[in-house]
Amino acid sequence: MALVATAALLHSYHRCSQRLQTAKKRGLWLDAPGGPTLALAPEASIELHGTPLLNLDDLDRRHPQRFYLPDSSFEQLADCYALVGGVRLPLHAQVLAARAAVLRQMFVAQAEDGQPSCSYQEPVALTAAFAGCGLREVAAFLRFVYSPDHATPASLRHVHKYADGLLDAVAGLAHRLDAGGLLSKIETYLQGACTKASVPELIATVQLAERCHLAALSDTCLSLLARKLAASGPFWREQVSEAQLSECNSESLAALACKMAAQVHAGAFEPPPVHGVQLGHKGTAGGFTWVITSFSKQQGRVTSPWVEVGGVQWRLKVWPKGDDAAGGGHLSAYLECNYAHAQAVGMPSIEAFYDFTFLDQSEDGLHYTVDCGKDLFTATTQNWGKTRMVSLEELARPDRQYLDHDRLAVRIAIRVMPPAGTAGTAGVLPPPAVPPPAVPPPAAAPAVAGV
Repeated sequence: MALVATAALLHSYHRCSQRLQTAKKRGLWLDAPGGPTLALAPEASIELHGTPLLNLDDLDRRHPQRFYLPDSSFEQLADCYALVGGVRLPLHAQVLAARAAVLRQMFVAQAEDGQPSCSYQEPVALTAAFAGCGLREVAAFLRFVYSPDHATPASLRHVHKYADGLLDAVAGLAHRLDAGGLLSKIETYLQGACTKASVPELIATVQLAERCHLAALSDTCLSLLARKLAASGPFWREQVSEAQLSECNSESLAALACKMAAQVHAGAFEPPPVHGVQLGHKGTAGGFTWVITSFSKQQGRVTSPWVEVGGVQWRLKVWPKGDDAAGGGHLSAYLECNYAHAQAVGMPSIEAFYDFTFLDQSEDGLHYTVDCGKDLFTATTQNWGKTRMVSLEELARPDRQYLDHDRLAVRIAIRVMPPAGTAGTAGVLPPPAVPPPAVPPPAAAPAVAGV
């Protein structure tokens, strides 16, 4: 029996020796005074995965280590492990200590307390360090820890775009374990990505920056957020809700207010001419808001850009002082269909409900709505509306702010009906995405074809 045990021990030693020699040749293992040591360059990794783009489809719960270990032989050299989601992940103390300060301090504390150090025979459990984390985020974190050169902007963008919430989770874990190198790369990537982010995305990134104490990222996002909200002027509430802002801490909200105040002076901003676009579909309501600047100085007709609603392009045509048929004292407004575009998409005639709403830009929001009913837009009648849509006296009311800073905001709600013989939703046009007026508008003439 002693001979058998000795032979088995020699065979095991021979296999380990062969692995070590192979690792040395590949530059993965170095001779050190205290014994062989895993070679780990500050920002280098073995290119085994073929592409640095992290693809979670490669994550196999039966063999999760293949997703993050640079080489299959590393599994045999694991000296610690973590149980995540019921899956055992083989780990290496020297790799983790080099990348994550919290884990390094834990290993040092264990050594100072005289606790058994990590070894191949008795791997140390690190499950507590990853408590509350899912397998996907831990595997992605370990992939970037073992192969730092895979944390490229392209790879981070891939994760950010195709794995919803995963990059935020990895950033949170990197902050928790003080993996400063990885966290810095994520922050740099997000600072570039947020320049194209929407308002809700910017708010979400601010919240991530708060959780991970990323001051530079928070400042960048708050500056962009302030610029977007300031540009909308009195309509900034259309872009963000109080519930969204309430998720940010008081320091961020105070910084946002200061940044907005620095950019916004009375009348110093110019809101986009068209915003609040709701595409709608055939049978469902959509619309957009158009802002007419320098309203009192406008002479003749002003026209909005084309906007697609219900699969058709529309624009508004407004005569601030009334068209020839208005007789003075009234604003004339018409909705025009881009008939050439309608024909191109197979709609030779368009039946649509629509209404105009003139927005009170005060906090009271007592808007003025004119329901135009339903009209048929064809090659010969591409414009419908009213010559006397609203009186100029109504727009100038001192208890309303229809003309705040000489800007008139017009909201058009459109419901394109499905062509005859197709499935659709019958009925009348639902109310637009603004509150109804406090005082009903006076009786108006029926809609007429425009010019």
